[in-house]
Amino acid sequence: MRAKHVIDRNWDLKKFVTFVRETFRISWKEIYWKIWSYLYLIRCDRCQEYYPIAEMNNCRFHSEAPKVKLG
Repeated sequence: MRAKHVIDRNWDLKKFVTFVRETFRISWKEIYWKIWSYLYLIRCDRCQEYYPIAEMNNCRFHSEAPKVKLG
């Protein structure tokens, strides 16, 4: 089953980042990298599907641990 993405016209990035900063008391650097990890996609060498780095340990296709190939 695949999720269907729908635009939420009421969502505001500035409000979201401010909420995260105030609620979880994390640094701007941590917020930056967290958002980056959801925006940067990589491709699985086995199934050729793209996924965000933040979801690296939650592959819906493969049960074994990910193997990262550098270079």
